[in-house]
Amino acid sequence: MDSRTENGRRTQRGGGRAYRSRLEPFAVFIRQQRQHRKTWQEIAEMLRTEKGCAITFQGLHDFYRRYLKRQARPHWESEPAASAIQPPGAPPSENGERRKPVLAATPQSRPFRKPNPNNMNLNDPTNII
Repeated sequence: MDSRTENGRRTQRGGGRAYRSRLEPFAVFIRQQRQHRKTWQEIAEMLRTEKGCAITFQGLHDFYRRYLKRQARPHWESEPAASAIQPPGAPPSENGERRKPVLAATPQSRPFRKPNPNNMNLNDPTNII
């Protein structure tokens, strides 16, 4: 079926299944191999021989880079409520509420000494600083 209209332009067809990479089931395997300091070529060869998934090392690298980028940003629905998050290392209070942060004390203000305009001589060459 041709997706072109009468005037030769493509029509936009939406829908269909969302794309899912064939490497998605092997993401944990890829991570383990990278932790064992395997190169992308070695991992691609292992996927081809052991797992039956033919992929180039460049395709493998691109997939894993995108996979890590997706993992760094959790979905907004899966994040816990902001009010329930406590800072790391903070002990929970007895009633479950967060403690208010303790602010640093500000130094005491010093009195400002206003210069005496009678003692100022701006044209005096002996008062060079």
